[in-house]
Amino acid sequence: MGAMSLLWILLFISFQKVYLQELELDYYDEMYEEPQPVNCSTTETIKGGRVTYSQGGLPGSVLTYHCEPGHYPFPVSHRSCSADGEWTIMRSANGRRLSQATCKELLCPGQLQLDHGEIWPRDQWFRPGSNQSFSCQEGFTLSGSAQRNCTLSGEWTGNTPACDNHADDCQDPGVPPGAQRTAGRFQTGDKVNYRCQSGLDLLGSAERVCLENREWSGTAPRCQGPHTFDSPSVVAAAMSGSLSGVMDVLSSQEFKQKQSFGRTIRVAKGSRLNIYILLDSSGSISKEDFESAKIATIKLIKKLDSYEVQMKFHVMSFASQAIDIVDINDRYASSNVDYIIWSLKDFDYKSHGRQTGTNLHAALHRVNEKIAFFKQNSKEHHFNETQNIIIIQTDGYSNTGTSPQIALAHIRKHLGYSPTAKDHTGETLLDIYVFGVGDQLNKAELNAIASKKAGEKHLFILKDYEILGEVFNSMISDKSVTMCGVAREDEDFVQDKDLVYTRPWLVTVCFGSIISQNWVLTAAHCFARSSSQNIIQTIEVEYGEGKVAAKNVAIHPEYNVRKLNHRNVSEFYDYDIALVQLNRSIPLSWSARPICLPCTVPASRALKKINSTCEEHRKELLSHKQTAAFFFHKSNSKGSARKETHIHTQDQRPGCVAKAMLTLTKPTNVTVDEYVTERFLCTGGSEGYQDSIACPGDSGGSLFLQKRMRYFQVGVLAWGTTDPCKHPGSRPGPTARDFYISLFRVVPWLKEHLGQEIQFLDN
Repeated sequence: MGAMSLLWILLFISFQKVYLQELELDYYDEMYEEPQPVNCSTTETIKGGRVTYSQGGLPGSVLTYHCEPGHYPFPVSHRSCSADGEWTIMRSANGRRLSQATCKELLCPGQLQLDHGEIWPRDQWFRPGSNQSFSCQEGFTLSGSAQRNCTLSGEWTGNTPACDNHADDCQDPGVPPGAQRTAGRFQTGDKVNYRCQSGLDLLGSAERVCLENREWSGTAPRCQGPHTFDSPSVVAAAMSGSLSGVMDVLSSQEFKQKQSFGRTIRVAKGSRLNIYILLDSSGSISKEDFESAKIATIKLIKKLDSYEVQMKFHVMSFASQAIDIVDINDRYASSNVDYIIWSLKDFDYKSHGRQTGTNLHAALHRVNEKIAFFKQNSKEHHFNETQNIIIIQTDGYSNTGTSPQIALAHIRKHLGYSPTAKDHTGETLLDIYVFGVGDQLNKAELNAIASKKAGEKHLFILKDYEILGEVFNSMISDKSVTMCGVAREDEDFVQDKDLVYTRPWLVTVCFGSIISQNWVLTAAHCFARSSSQNIIQTIEVEYGEGKVAAKNVAIHPEYNVRKLNHRNVSEFYDYDIALVQLNRSIPLSWSARPICLPCTVPASRALKKINSTCEEHRKELLSHKQTAAFFFHKSNSKGSARKETHIHTQDQRPGCVAKAMLTLTKPTNVTVDEYVTERFLCTGGSEGYQDSIACPGDSGGSLFLQKRMRYFQVGVLAWGTTDPCKHPGSRPGPTARDFYISLFRVVPWLKEHLGQEIQFLDN
């Protein structure tokens, strides 16, 4: 064979080998090519309800079943779309595969046990609207409710019944619906144990001990069904009632008659709190849910910041590992609420990457590290005087890492408490609140983590993260909070009958404001045209949901509406301010609270400005040339509406007050500074805004600002250049201005009359 022939043979073999390799590569490419994702069906149904989709039928989207009130989706409430175009499988409790979801009725567990009493009817389950009644045998007294009603949420109205003959050291603690309790006496040292019927989770203390003070240890137990959730109003009331015992919600001299809420141990002025917020970012948390959790947390931080104690925050996100969002060791960051909120908004829940497990131990271990550090430097960090609050938000249970109980044991040990104690009542410097969100929770684990203290609740089961936001938003507006300047937020979302809670200091006498239980602040011209006139008359002040008569009226001695008559000024409203003393104290509640006055100790505490001066208050509240403010307008069927305006100060004030001269109709030599003295704040006519203007019926009302979720009054409405109510619906003209007596300019007079009631600053 010639050389040329041999070369052709070798080339042919080489080409053949390459061709076969290419065929092999094509084969492997086909074998290992990733399949294209397939959309899931969007025609799913649930019997008795409806279905929604988070992203249509795209892979990764979530299908949610919705039922009417009083019902729940079975067997699951959510399903997710996989890459192969199939929704996750539904199975019954025994593992049987189900193809159709249905809405089932939510039932209430019946009262199973009432020692020394009678129950009727004695059924295991009750439908919504059903009643169960209770009575006691002769010689025993019924405490709790004689009749309870099953609600649509699967909860009972009223309180747990118990029959007691007062023969033991502790009263009968009762047995909650769906539970049974061991028998025995209730002497000091005796224990009672609870268990729930099958299918229900025990929340609270399974074991309680009769203590020497004749109180039961731990938290009252309850039995909760798998599809039953705590309502926002119940959670908010329970949490704020508990927190009001942790924090000093009553200013030292703000009210003479203090009431006790929550705990009997109160934290004094200057108290310190370290607050650890743990956000679950595991794989089961969607982006939407995490954003809702961040919004809810921001509301919580704002609310907590309005309490009058020194607080530092540590915020972290946890999945398989824990990531700090705000480090409590950073003195500036941990106490600067604006920075904390910015850090939360900026944090991306994808920061955990593919580490999507739920490692609650890692998060609690991080808290333990911080507490251990503070203990090592106890004097510098006031370790023995600082309350530690841990707030956990999670939608599942630990499936990665060590048991969270181990980290908790270390935390309790650092704080001097028994790591294994079932009774947390004595843990005065530690509170652990747990918010379980959704229906895929390990409630037993969460119950073991949460604090258990007599008369308090620390574990709450919520349906979704949006409800968590509702809870935090309404938390501080619970009726137990009586600080000055607190009002319910989001007026647009409050029912008409509850609008009074958004303006609890507002009274009608003209208009006026509650500044203490015994005094109301308003305008002088509501009572007299001149300070020399007799103003003794029958005056009734309407507040919140009640009325009270006046005992006395104090008008500023310099007020005289005719003072400039001789210079052709028909009405002059300098010093137009008055105080109404009431003949009985206004009972403080969520519909009747005082507003904060500047240059007072309560206002300093609300502003977090300890040892501050009146001038510092003025700079804090009126620091801008154009400051946003509010007043109340009496104009509609709801009685009053909150309106926004702007206060003009510094070099903007002259242009504002100049419009007052247009109201002078006769020739006069009065200057603008004489007509509009330094005691007036001028509002209206702001560039870039449509400021509201008051009507004559709004006289005496408060001009107020919001700082740190609290409200501060800076002025009292005296007069205005125009009456917008003459032409309802029309916009105020360019010359429309309102004038308020500045409270900063009449502090000595206020202190003269209120000094025994409210503590004013020394300078």
